[in-house]
Amino acid sequence: MQQEKLHDLTDDMFQPANIDDSENELIAGESTGFWKDAWRRLKKNPGAIIGLVIIFVITFLAIFGPYMNEHDYRTQELTRAKLPAKVPVLENFDFLGVNGVDIRGVDQYEAKGYEDEYFWFGTDEFGRDQWTRVWQGTRISLFIAAAAAFIDFVIGVAYGGISAYYGGRVDNVLQRIIEVLVGIPNLILIILAILIFEPGIFSIIVALSLTGWVGMSRIVRGQVLKLKTQEFVLASRTLGATSGRVIGKHLIPNVLGQIIITTMFTIPGAIFFEAFLSFIGLGIRPPEASLGSIINNGFSSLQIYPHLVLWPSIIISLIMIAFNLVGDGLRDAFDPKLRK
Repeated sequence: MQQEKLHDLTDDMFQPANIDDSENELIAGESTGFWKDAWRRLKKNPGAIIGLVIIFVITFLAIFGPYMNEHDYRTQELTRAKLPAKVPVLENFDFLGVNGVDIRGVDQYEAKGYEDEYFWFGTDEFGRDQWTRVWQGTRISLFIAAAAAFIDFVIGVAYGGISAYYGGRVDNVLQRIIEVLVGIPNLILIILAILIFEPGIFSIIVALSLTGWVGMSRIVRGQVLKLKTQEFVLASRTLGATSGRVIGKHLIPNVLGQIIITTMFTIPGAIFFEAFLSFIGLGIRPPEASLGSIINNGFSSLQIYPHLVLWPSIIISLIMIAFNLVGDGLRDAFDPKLRK
């Protein structure tokens, strides 16, 4: 039956194809690199995009928020202490809770003679503007976290890359050092470092950096161990490339995706530790503020004046959630197994 159908085919049923030799080298599809492809997949992740927007908005407010009103984060005025939040226009909508009325139903602005004043996040126990202090504290918390993450990145990448690339005795010695650091509770090392130095931004960054780079170094070491026997690395070494060039130009760029993901998860961890240290009194000293110190100051008045804890708690929660969403999105975007 099939042979009969083949005999039905005639030459006039076919036409020669017109082939243009000038188009032989043209690429039919769009040329996409690793980073462009990763960004395309990241944009398809709604959680990661929401996280990026939250991070951008909070960073913007941390930079410019303290300058959005005439109040200074240091100025004290006890006559206006613990005023609840009051926002223009929004004060007309009672259900929003930003009309200056406390939980007992008393208009504190009218009771204390500040009817014409507006404090968007209220005031603290010393009458300082909470809006300015919260965003000033957010700025300090983000700076500490970014500095600690950068130090972790530099030390962890260098340590893990050298350990894995040279291997042998060098790897054994470096890994034994890491095992000693891991064996000591992280919190004890951090508190010890802060007790040695005076509490402040510098001491917190140093404390967070003491062991924060260990996780980064282990990830880099594992990836470099897998890559250093690949053909492109052997070819580079055969052509006479130095060890520094092989590590910097071939190995580290191929591990960069994992490094970025780890850094994105390091930042919220550093913010949490900074807030915890400030909450227990080992962090930022007054009159400077961080999210942890602001929460610590208002914790004793939580039941009567919840606004002292509410706003910094919401912001620190949003930061933690946003960075984790972006980290999860980057992990999925950099994973070649998820390519379609």
